[in-house]
Amino acid sequence: MNPPAGPVPPGGPGTPLLEIRDLKIGIRGHPAVDGLSFSMEEAEILGIVGESGCGKSLTALSIPLLLPEAASVTGGSIRYRGRELSALGERELRKIRGREIAMVFQEPRASLNPLLRIGKQIAEALELHGERNKARLRQQALDLMDSLGLREGEKILSLYPHQLSGGMCQRVMIAMAMICGPRLLIADEPTTALDLGIQAQILELLRQINRETGTAILFISHDLSVIEALCHRVLVMYAGKLVERGPVGELFARPAHEYTRGLLGAIPGPRSRGRPLANIGGRVPPIEEKRPPGCPFAPRCPRALPRCVRAFPPEIALGRGHSAACVRAADSDEGGR
Repeated sequence: MNPPAGPVPPGGPGTPLLEIRDLKIGIRGHPAVDGLSFSMEEAEILGIVGESGCGKSLTALSIPLLLPEAASVTGGSIRYRGRELSALGERELRKIRGREIAMVFQEPRASLNPLLRIGKQIAEALELHGERNKARLRQQALDLMDSLGLREGEKILSLYPHQLSGGMCQRVMIAMAMICGPRLLIADEPTTALDLGIQAQILELLRQINRETGTAILFISHDLSVIEALCHRVLVMYAGKLVERGPVGELFARPAHEYTRGLLGAIPGPRSRGRPLANIGGRVPPIEEKRPPGCPFAPRCPRALPRCVRAFPPEIALGRGHSAACVRAADSDEGGR
């Protein structure tokens, strides 16, 4: 695999690859993502984790401005390599989508065109960005497939999606995303529908892409065990809010928000041996439900204080790049529980 191609970043040295500031996304007038801020560096693998309905996928779709019709960015800034994406016209955005920012989705069969052969679909992104030589298109597709572990490339190029397994379809989707050498790959729950063996193979493939090409990966998941296996840093979202962030090792060793502790406690493995898995009571509030001004997790939190429902707490820095938006975040000897 070749490193990502493209012009020198407009922002110059020191400019984050991606910078989100105070992002707000609404669905039919209801807040779905509220005041989210984070940044990504070149070649980083950043995870976003949370239950369904926490705003993870909307955040991912907002970056290349591909939100569904009912949703819209209502505030904040999305800067890619120093450029404000919301200020670009559709023509400029089309130059960035696919070539600079690519996406892989959870259901590959739903994303692939059932009427087109795999070869045509992999090469289509290159065609959209100006490549017209059919021999070069085919060879680039074959070279990429080989580098991604898709053996018998000639045969696969001639097949239709229904003739491939779910794991093979996901590899094809990753090949389609990588064909133009993007600097940022957004992977939205790409392993959720796969069995554990295939899931591990897809995670290894993403690690390989990051290691060999330097492509940064924004990885969306509801599963912290997958985040732990792949990511450098993690953001924990709940009901549209960022509640905790930090390097994966630090956050897993010393979770500071009760929601993060609940998610970690629900993972089967060595850390849960000898005790029952955690169960977070209640549910994520639907976006149409009026939310209190305080911490949205307070109604489900066994350690909530009266002030938790009055105002959303500021982030408390815990050191080593770790922080949490929780009034109890700095409580002594609580982080590892």
